[in-house]
Amino acid sequence: MLDIETIIEQFERIEQKIEHVVQARKQLQKENEDLNNRIEQLENLIQEKAEAEKKNEELAALVRTKIDSLIGRLEGNTVE
Repeated sequence: MLDIETIIEQFERIEQKIEHVVQARKQLQKENEDLNNRIEQLENLIQEKAEAEKKNEELAALVRTKIDSLIGRLEGNTVE
């Protein structure tokens, strides 16, 4: 049969283990929050880069159209 002192020691060990689990959980929650924030930052960065790339493609298409137009005008004005 267990005496009261042994039972109290067991409860103290259980309390220590529970405290350890609680602290580990808090740390994991903090790390998870930090990772979620980083994911959000990276998603925003990807969105910004995608928008910049789209603008660059539109600009390149506009420049190509202007160049083609100028080349067409030059070819139309050549004297043979």
